[in-house]
Amino acid sequence: MTEYYDKSRACYHRVKVYPCPKGSVRHREIVRKIGGKEQFPFLVDPNTGVSIYESGDIVKYLFQQYGKGRSPSTGLLESTLFTGWVPTILRAGRGMTLWEKARLDPPSKKLELFSFENNPNARLVREALCELELPYILQNVGTGSQRTKLLVDVSGFQEVPYLIDPNTGAEIGDYKKILAYLFQTYSAAAT
Repeated sequence: MTEYYDKSRACYHRVKVYPCPKGSVRHREIVRKIGGKEQFPFLVDPNTGVSIYESGDIVKYLFQQYGKGRSPSTGLLESTLFTGWVPTILRAGRGMTLWEKARLDPPSKKLELFSFENNPNARLVREALCELELPYILQNVGTGSQRTKLLVDVSGFQEVPYLIDPNTGAEIGDYKKILAYLFQTYSAAAT
């Protein structure tokens, strides 16, 4: 599991993603137990003990807690309608439902994905991780991110998506190869 040290907060951070597609067999029950209902997205911040639903509330919370005085953008293009729902609709709901051939047993270690939100190729990889219900560590390396150096140290370049699978030792930087790898390695037929 990769960690990074945030000098301004003097602590290590890890973002763990537990995909909860429709038909999920592992993670939806956890959300129900912690939050009381099966609703997504759902954020659990182990640093503060806060658990919160609703994407708008989560964004506000993250900016208040970790935004260093910045406020979330309220522009039309930044809204989740255009960055989240429209691409999902255009891709016929990909990433929302458990793939019928996904393995029931989770890998022993979380995969690690270097990504940034609006990268279309990284989105395809995140959709596949969700469809396969594979928990992973997300390293957002958008413009200006201090974690870009971590990506360069690991991969030798700044291109995303970049996937590391500690279960097999695979490290892959091409999204088409990542997708083929994920579905070949984590399908029920691969066991």
